Amino acid sequence: MNLYQHLSRVMTRGRVFVPQVDGLRFLAIMGVLAFHVRAITAWHYGVTLESPTGADGLVNWTFGAGCKGVELFFAISGFILGLPFARQYCGGGEPVRLKAYYLRRLTRLEPPYVIQLLLVLILTCLVLRHQPSHRELYQQPDWLAQTLRHLGTSLIYGSGLITHAHPQPNIVLWSLEIEVQFYLLAPLLARVFQLASAPARRLAIIGLMLLPEALGSWVNCPVLFEWSLLGKLPFFMAGFLFCDLFLNGHIQTARRSHLWDVGFFGSGVAAVGLGGLGLDNPFLPWLALLVFAAAFRGKIAYWLMGLPLLTTIGGMCYTIYMYHWLMISGLIRLTIKLSTHIFWLDLLIQFVVMSAIIIAVSCVLFALFERPFMKRDWPQKFRAFVGGDKKSAQV
Repeated sequence: MNLYQHLSRVMTRGRVFVPQVDGLRFLAIMGVLAFHVRAITAWHYGVTLESPTGADGLVNWTFGAGCKGVELFFAISGFILGLPFARQYCGGGEPVRLKAYYLRRLTRLEPPYVIQLLLVLILTCLVLRHQPSHRELYQQPDWLAQTLRHLGTSLIYGSGLITHAHPQPNIVLWSLEIEVQFYLLAPLLARVFQLASAPARRLAIIGLMLLPEALGSWVNCPVLFEWSLLGKLPFFMAGFLFCDLFLNGHIQTARRSHLWDVGFFGSGVAAVGLGGLGLDNPFLPWLALLVFAAAFRGKIAYWLMGLPLLTTIGGMCYTIYMYHWLMISGLIRLTIKLSTHIFWLDLLIQFVVMSAIIIAVSCVLFALFERPFMKRDWPQKFRAFVGGDKKSAQV
């Protein structure tokens, strides 16, 4: 068994591995890495990103657009979770059993998440409370109570909805809270696939994509749009729309074109440009849809998104995402010595060095704390092991 196989995701019954999806996950996680490397590097270097020094330059603009990787993750989730329901309602596929659906979400995603929170607690006790940053959190007499309160809120995925703030100390967990809201409501939203007419079905999905924009014009509730699924619904529905096109044969084809490659790379350029001009929000879900389609229809894009190195890293995105912010925050204290005092060059250096280290460490974390829970039967084996039936546990 080679290294790729050791680090590859475990596919369960009824699931087919689509390399291009993990290739898109690679794009998303590398964008998020770039965005957070930029933010933390700028803070430690004393650079204000809104100033001419910080805001100018192609590298800075490109790294700044990396936050759109989170929205791409949302679209990917819409596609992956929508696919079984779409097959059931549109193609006569095997019915989705809701008990199995929710149980799978719980046994697959919750253990790595809880382990991460426990490790963050240990990190806080041993390291963070001795650091000069965040004195209001970690250098107060009640620091442990505050930490447990923050982590407890994260445990129930409630930081955004309850405190209207990012989780502490691992602020990137906010997007996982949105994802969980979608997991809970996906079976209800997927009822849209019950519409027998393809045009009606797609118009209904597009209507859901446009819903937040329409509500925002007359509902003045920023919290609702910022911390709930509603604000990010267009991206999840973009995944639903791609799912519909995918199952109806509009995407899966052996006939690929370089014109779609232009769309693939052009959408990235558009995301960077629109983000720099502050005009990205209404267009981003459609750019995500274009990236999806081009990854399957473009000759170069299809090949690139199917490369084993990219799909392997993309398959570990959950682990990388949960730990990358903490690792960047720690690594910068060492890599800051590599400063050239040229901001765009420093960004490139920090990104290359940190990405290599983060991915290497994440390989270990993935193998230990995520991959074992990808196996659908791990709860049964664990119960057999605890009960002393070691033979059954090893089957």
